[in-house]
Amino acid sequence: MRRRSALTLFALAGLAGCSEPGAAVPVPSSEPSTADYQWPRWESGLGAGFCFTLVEDLTPAEVVERLGGEELERVEWLRLVAAGDGEQAGADRYFLGVARIDDWSVIVEDNGSLGVTQRLVSPLSRDGRVLAYRGDAEGAGRLLVLRNGDLELDFDSRQPDRWGGLRPGDYMPAMRAAGLLGGSTVTHPTGPALAFLAGQTGVSLTRELLAERTYLLVTVPKV
Repeated sequence: MRRRSALTLFALAGLAGCSEPGAAVPVPSSEPSTADYQWPRWESGLGAGFCFTLVEDLTPAEVVERLGGEELERVEWLRLVAAGDGEQAGADRYFLGVARIDDWSVIVEDNGSLGVTQRLVSPLSRDGRVLAYRGDAEGAGRLLVLRNGDLELDFDSRQPDRWGGLRPGDYMPAMRAAGLLGGSTVTHPTGPALAFLAGQTGVSLTRELLAERTYLLVTVPKV
């Protein structure tokens, strides 16, 4: 998809075994694993980088309004990410998609960084929470959590021992449980980061979930 042209037109089941009467049959977990969350690494349209942002209690239309954005059209997943040109060098605007998932709106950017630009996403957290993760082409990542306009957590996998935000310690147990903490041993933070987001929001950002949605294609000024 060429966003620039858009401006002008734009169980296993029935598994039986020889178990004793009354014996419990193990049920495979339907919850995604950390490995399942590594899928952006192999998505061709996200190879140059990506950013996923979850916004609590705002509709996509409200997200667009608070960002001062302009809706261009409605697009499917493959049109949203296929070109991998969400934020070209020197461009003065972000290009992103917004969709609804339960009580959250999700912002998807291919090669974009609006979600981790505090001055832009802070208004989105005015009455709730915003959680964002940006992965770059080298595999490093940055994680933000904002609540009621305040930055509570700013974590960069390149500097895992340095934390930003007003309440970073509050998130340490959840980050450790998700596998984000471990110093230089965390070589692929995307999986742990998306597992952390799922634990905080109840939204599992699997490819299947994102691919089945229709998005508002939106442009947002950088200034």
